[in-house]
Amino acid sequence: MKQTQIGFLQLAHRLQKPTDQITPEPLIKKLHITARKETTHHMRDGEVVLYLRPDSKVWQVRYKLFDRKWRCVSTRHRQLEWAKKVAVEMYDRARFREEEGLPQKSVRFATLANECIRVLKVEIERGIRANTNMDYIRAMNNYLIPFFGKMNLTNITPQKVAEYEAWRNLKMKRIPISSTLANHSSAYNRIIDLAIQQGWLSDKVGIPRLSRKGKKGSPRPAFTQDELTKLLDYMPKWCLMAERKNHIEMRQLLRDYVELLLTTGMRSGRESMNMKWKHIEWYSDGKTDVRYLRIWVSGKTGGRWLIAKHRAAEALTRLAQRQRVGANLDEAIEAKSDSYVFSLSTGQHPTSMHTSFELLLKDSAMRVDPITGKNRSLYSLRHCYATLALMDGQMDMHTVAKQMGTSVGMLEKHYSKLTATMAAEQLA
Repeated sequence: MKQTQIGFLQLAHRLQKPTDQITPEPLIKKLHITARKETTHHMRDGEVVLYLRPDSKVWQVRYKLFDRKWRCVSTRHRQLEWAKKVAVEMYDRARFREEEGLPQKSVRFATLANECIRVLKVEIERGIRANTNMDYIRAMNNYLIPFFGKMNLTNITPQKVAEYEAWRNLKMKRIPISSTLANHSSAYNRIIDLAIQQGWLSDKVGIPRLSRKGKKGSPRPAFTQDELTKLLDYMPKWCLMAERKNHIEMRQLLRDYVELLLTTGMRSGRESMNMKWKHIEWYSDGKTDVRYLRIWVSGKTGGRWLIAKHRAAEALTRLAQRQRVGANLDEAIEAKSDSYVFSLSTGQHPTSMHTSFELLLKDSAMRVDPITGKNRSLYSLRHCYATLALMDGQMDMHTVAKQMGTSVGMLEKHYSKLTATMAAEQLA
């Protein structure tokens, strides 16, 4: 018999050995260990490990970064050599992103913007900067998301920002004024800040920002001192010119509303309309014993105390008597009523006074500001408060800013032309 045949017979004989003569258990464990090692490969001094899962033929890679945490990712390759190459490339890219402060996972702009909108809506519900936040939401939905939505934050370049600004101008069909650009820039920055807070972006990464320089805004419509005097003198007669009782009371409410805006500088709309009697109190100066009306308001910039001019007491007294919250202002303040200050005797609380004010301006022939050619609005009263306060010289810009719930920078932006006039006595 040939040697080959003898070899096969010996093999067959060995295979027919009883079960008690099979490979010892320690040897089996050794063989298993050897097989496991063949499915695991270490690279880069053990920082990168390539391995196969028992239920998969695709190579996986895990690696450590500076934080010493393992990251596990699929190479998507079955061939070992290709998997090794991909694993090393993944590790190098991850190290680079870590050193540069870049996130390991990219996030689309739209995802961040929508999350930012959710946060802004929560703030609005809590009474935080409602008007400003609504402006931000509109800027995001109408401009920022449509253009940047599909991009990753780290892919936004100065060139893309320039393209966006050109696209926005075409969509708006005009060159935006500075205040509009400031609003869009602030909305954009809110998204970037949120990305940094959530760890999706490092503060080391220089994301290009939007320009805030635009067309200079035109002067705001206002009233002169003489025009205000005429308007205040006209309103009592105008109230009685209404034919119906409820119309008369609505005009009376508007008269008190106008006087309160002029004597406090508070914002028209939510800030003033949400004021309640419990928000008003007397404040006495310990040195002079002079009483001042102190009012708590909450609006665009949060809550703040403001001091009303003394003549504001007349309007508040009329309101208290019509609403029967007190025979006089002292009783109304002491009652600490939860009812709205600007409401009718029936308890009805108007949501806005804009329509009534427009009717007043029309009837008094004061709708248009002859200087700017623009229609006046309730905001014109706030503008007048700031102008007269600064021109009077009794208050500095910091005090006026605190009273009105705005910034010194904003006042300087809109009223810088007054600074020389204010210092005329010193300059002449």
